Amino acid sequence: MQFVKEIFQERVNEINRYYTFISSFSLENPDKELNKILRSNLILMLYNLVESSITNSIEEIHSNIYTNRISFNVLNIELKKILIRQIKNMNPHTFVQSINDIAIDIIKQAFNKRQISDGNIDNDTIVKLGRQYGFCTFTNYQDTQSGRCLKAIKGRRNDLAHGTYSFTEIGKEYTIEDLGRMKNEAIKYLAKIIQNIELYLNSKSYILPEYIEH
Repeated sequence: MQFVKEIFQERVNEINRYYTFISSFSLENPDKELNKILRSNLILMLYNLVESSITNSIEEIHSNIYTNRISFNVLNIELKKILIRQIKNMNPHTFVQSINDIAIDIIKQAFNKRQISDGNIDNDTIVKLGRQYGFCTFTNYQDTQSGRCLKAIKGRRNDLAHGTYSFTEIGKEYTIEDLGRMKNEAIKYLAKIIQNIELYLNSKSYILPEYIEH
């Protein structure tokens, strides 16, 4: 998980620097329309953090299983279902040509990082992934509000990406203080999810209990 944590921290640092900048800029610059645009851009940065953190973490699960040469046969039931569903989306010829040991290679070859998100990751998506893979999604509600801000981040990101609303229209809905709270909750929530996934990998919780060595 070291790579995942490094990328996460890099993007958190970017967001914090940007937030500091727009906080100061809004006090010094009277251009209200520009301030709204700058606030909207922070939402895009937050969604970038959400999607990269979760897709990188799920990719790390597959990479960890494959690197440790864990057989499909001993994986938990829900993870097996994920892999079977992913195979259905593969070209049969490509799949056959890319494997030597199907029980091992299926972990890597059936995985498609793009299928995790489709541009729509929020806390419900993360809870669903937690159920499927078997990692804990519990967080301290007081600090993270269980990641509920991710719904607004995803929704506003999609509004901007699809042109439903302008950057000015979205930006006027949030004060700097609103964005500060959203930023802090999202960062704390994602940090905890990454920590939970790291514990999941360390304990090999992707393996059926009867096959875990004690």
